[in-house]
Amino acid sequence: MRILDFYPANCKNCYKCVRNCSVKAIKMIDDQAQIVEEKCIACGNCFLVCPQNARNIHSDLDNVTQALKRGKKIIISIAPSYLGVYEEPYKLITVLKHLGASAVEETSIGAAKVTELYKEFVKETNIKNVITTCCPTVNMMVQTYYPDLIKYLIPIDSPMIAHCKMIRKKYGSEAFIVFLGPCISKKCEAYGYQLSGILDGVISFEELDKLLELRNIDISTFEESYPDVEGNYTGKKYPLDNGVLSGMKEVVQENNFTPLSISGIDNLRGAFDALLSGDLSDVIIEANSCDGGCLGGPAIPKKSKNVHVRKTKVKTKVQSFKNKEYTNYSQDKTISYVRNFRNKHYEFLSYTEEDIKNILEITGKHGKADELNCGACGYDTCREKAISVLEGLSHPQMCMPYMRSEAEKISNIYFEYSPSIILIVDLDLNILDLNPAGEKAFNININNIRKKPLSSIMPVDDFKSVIETESNMVGRKLNLENYGLIVFQRIIYLPKNKILFGILNDISMEEMKKEQIINFKLNTLETADKVIEKQMRVAQEIAGLLGETTAETKTALLKLKKVVLEENESNG
Repeated sequence: MRILDFYPANCKNCYKCVRNCSVKAIKMIDDQAQIVEEKCIACGNCFLVCPQNARNIHSDLDNVTQALKRGKKIIISIAPSYLGVYEEPYKLITVLKHLGASAVEETSIGAAKVTELYKEFVKETNIKNVITTCCPTVNMMVQTYYPDLIKYLIPIDSPMIAHCKMIRKKYGSEAFIVFLGPCISKKCEAYGYQLSGILDGVISFEELDKLLELRNIDISTFEESYPDVEGNYTGKKYPLDNGVLSGMKEVVQENNFTPLSISGIDNLRGAFDALLSGDLSDVIIEANSCDGGCLGGPAIPKKSKNVHVRKTKVKTKVQSFKNKEYTNYSQDKTISYVRNFRNKHYEFLSYTEEDIKNILEITGKHGKADELNCGACGYDTCREKAISVLEGLSHPQMCMPYMRSEAEKISNIYFEYSPSIILIVDLDLNILDLNPAGEKAFNININNIRKKPLSSIMPVDDFKSVIETESNMVGRKLNLENYGLIVFQRIIYLPKNKILFGILNDISMEEMKKEQIINFKLNTLETADKVIEKQMRVAQEIAGLLGETTAETKTALLKLKKVVLEENESNG
């Protein structure tokens, strides 16, 4: 089951998640970020920085709600960081009871048990270095990226699992056990234990706040109450820097360890690299993946005060518990708190220098001088970015300098070689730029007219109109008689850039051809008119001749008829 992933979002050219993922467990497919499970250590940094809030985190809220409807006995183990996260933490306990919890216990009970087990482990084990295992992200980080350090991980359950085992033993199989805390990776840690019945759900403080908001519940309106079982001073300090090691001072000194409290993945990486190289030894490391420890967890509500305020609140509140011991749980010897870690080493594929060089060249990096290592793509170096492309985690177009160069190259080619006149002016109608086609048409050099008024080379009425109307002029014919040009003019208004972009297409030849065609038509009509007039004149002349001939013929026939009649009378 996928615990963590991203919802599809407007995820383009941002790469904040990649930049903030210390182990680069994110791949980009069709401009969508996806988590690579086998690389991920569930730190949650990618979700914290995502501007689209595209976090898709598995939630057990529905399961808890169904358990309430079925009348299950809900037992909540609440992380000790709640004392700093919430303004009125003890009112939160009342709210949890109001929501249906049968009992609320502090996870610090399990933390105190873990401290005891840690001390026993250090005393009884001849080990060179020690790394605490309360933080599931640290455990995943070591198993995935530093498998040679697994031998230094203390094979003891986390406080969450230890406490849930205690609760299960106390309340039996009918109880529905829920962990409530500031952590996302606890969901990953809990998954296997949920299948085995140790606990039933993990809810983050952030999820709880969304539920309260949905149900219109205001914590401040409730009375204070206290957890059914509270942890002691040792366990309550776990969310603080040095919180684990402060309960182990004597055993640490007896075994000649140097205690180190390290928070933050990058800081941990430095320490782990030093352990591998041998530069660091005889140390016991309190390891927390979040800067500020658990009080800097990724699932703390955004409205909570900053991490320094949270730390101060916790330090103040735990002082009253300095000498208090929990007595609610018997030291049941039948519960095993031992856990094992296994090698989950992520095998990075190896690529030849030629493969890497080919990818670098695709993005315009033909030598070391071209490798800017700007980090805009999310990778620290251009070389790492090239390898990620070969791994299928990214693509060449994620390189911002390369894409900008390509865009500028295309725009420059268009500007330089366009047959159209292209000019750029500011809103005061001063010339900012003119392309070579424009220089040729106006017979000027841009260097001689830059920052000079546009009116010095052409009419500006249309440009003024565009500024006044704040709308583009789609197209208009303009006769530039001084240059022997007729142009089709388009003017684009760019208010954000405070410029006007003019494109003038030379249509002089077309206009000349149009005029020639018109003249040809007029000449043709005139010629046709003359021909028709001449034909009419000829027709009239022919008609006149035909009329005379007909009259003469008629006279001759009449004379012939008279002669014939006279001959008939004389013979008769």
